[in-house]
Amino acid sequence: SDILASPPGPRVRSDRDKFVIFLDVKHFSPEDLTVKVQEDFVEIHGKHNERQDDHGYISREFHRRYRLPSNVDQSALSCSLSADGMLTFSGPKVQSGLDAGHSERAIPVSREEKPSSAPSS
Repeated sequence: SDILASPPGPRVRSDRDKFVIFLDVKHFSPEDLTVKVQEDFVEIHGKHNERQDDHGYISREFHRRYRLPSNVDQSALSCSLSADGMLTFSGPKVQSGLDAGHSERAIPVSREEKPSSAPSS
């Protein structure tokens, strides 16, 4: 396999009922990742210290920011990491007329034991 191939980019799905981000983070463990919501953005940051691979030592870091739809219920956001390294961030959308609360907070990343079955689109 080509070691230089970049991982598949994030997939963002936004439909009537929810907003979902799928992100391949297989080089990172849950403690390497921070997921933070600030106003209308979710920030996903991953960093691991130098570790050995087949070619020497490597450290990786990424920082991604996504705008949340205004009708996402920020009090019900969830984030999970599957055994095969797929991070899934999702939040349900509230029906119009309800005011979704906004505040800055960290979203814990829970670990799942089974590989994710992220839908392939």
